[in-house]
Amino acid sequence: MKQRVNLDAMIPREDFGVHDDQEFTLDLFNSFPISYLEEKSPQLKLLRKPDFQRETNHWSADQIATFIASFLDNEIIPSLILWKSPNYIFILDGGHRLSALRAWMNDDYGDLGISTQFYNGEVSNDQKNIAKKARKIIEARVGRYSTLNSLVGHTGNSQNERRANLLVTRSIQVQWVQGSPLVAESSFYKINSQGTPLDEIEESLIRNRRKPIAIGARSIIRAGTGHKYWSAFKIEDQTRIQELSSELYDLLFEPETDSPTRTLDLSLGGVASPLNALSILIELLTISASQYKTEKGKTKLKTITDYADDEDGSGTKTVLALALKSLKRITGKEPGSLGLHPAVYFYNERGKHSRFMLLGMVSLIAQKSADNDPVFL
Repeated sequence: MKQRVNLDAMIPREDFGVHDDQEFTLDLFNSFPISYLEEKSPQLKLLRKPDFQRETNHWSADQIATFIASFLDNEIIPSLILWKSPNYIFILDGGHRLSALRAWMNDDYGDLGISTQFYNGEVSNDQKNIAKKARKIIEARVGRYSTLNSLVGHTGNSQNERRANLLVTRSIQVQWVQGSPLVAESSFYKINSQGTPLDEIEESLIRNRRKPIAIGARSIIRAGTGHKYWSAFKIEDQTRIQELSSELYDLLFEPETDSPTRTLDLSLGGVASPLNALSILIELLTISASQYKTEKGKTKLKTITDYADDEDGSGTKTVLALALKSLKRITGKEPGSLGLHPAVYFYNERGKHSRFMLLGMVSLIAQKSADNDPVFL
C-alpha cells in the first residue's frame, strides 16, 4: 500500500455558508502563479477548502514530485476550479495541486512548521516518517524550493536554472464556478465523482457532516486538533468536545502501532491511518451511542443518517461521552476497567488488528451497560 503524504495543513478549511457583513471586491483572475502561495500573499489569505472536503492526504511522495516537476518543466496541468464566496476563494478542484506546491515552498510535508501548528504539535511518528521519506524523494527529483528560488535571474543552461526562471513566470489556469453556495456544492460533488473518486466512508462523512457521529469521528481521528468541524458551537462545548476526543484517541490509538507488529505494547484501535480509523470510529460511535430497543424487544442501531444535525454540540458531546464510557470498561486504569489486553483480545495470531473483535466487545459492553446488568458488570 502506498504511503500517502499528509498535506492537509497547507490550505485552511471554511464553511461555504459563513458570511461576513460585507462582501469583498475581487477581479476573477484567469491564472494562478506560485507567488499567490507565498506567506504574505493576499490570495493565500483568502484561499480556502470547503470544510466538508476530505483530508488532503491522497498523494504519495512520487505523485507530489512528479507534479512539481511537471509544473517546473512547463508541462500541461489541469485547470484549478474556484468559487468566490462573499468573503473567501474556495477551491472546488485542485486542492492537492496547490497544497503540494505550498508544502514544497515551505519544506513541510506534514511534519514541520505549518503542520505542527495546525495539529497543536500532535504529529504521529508515522506521519513524521512518511514526511521524511517524501522530502528525500522530492529533493532528489526537483530540489528544494529555496535552492531554485535563489537561481532566479541566472541565464545558464542547466536544468535547475531553466526551472528557476519558469518558477516565477509559470502559472496554472483557473476556471470559476458562478452562483450560490448550493451551486458550488453541487459542482464539487460532480467534479469529485471523476478523477480520484470519493471513498464510501468519505462520501458518508461529507453528506452527513453536521451529524454528531461525523463530527465525533473527525474530532477523534486528530485527537481534537486540526480543522475544528465543531467551531460553530459555544467555546465551552468546543473545549469539551476536544477533551473527550483527545481522551478517546489516547485510549484507542496510543501507543502508536506499527504494521507488522513487533511488540505486545499495542493500541486498542490498531493503526491510526485516517481512512481505516475513520471507518472504525463511525462504527464504534454508532454501536456505543445508538443502541435502543424496538417494540419487540430487539436491539436496533441508530445509524449516522438517523441523527438530526447537531446545532449546539450537545449531540456530539453525548456520542463521545457514551463511547468513552464503553471504552473505559474495556481498557484504562480506572477501577471499573476490565483491563482487556489488546494483544489477547483484539489482534489475531498473525499480529493483525481485528476491528470485528473490538466492535463486538464494544457492542457487548454497551448493551450490558444500557441494561444495567449487575451480574455481567
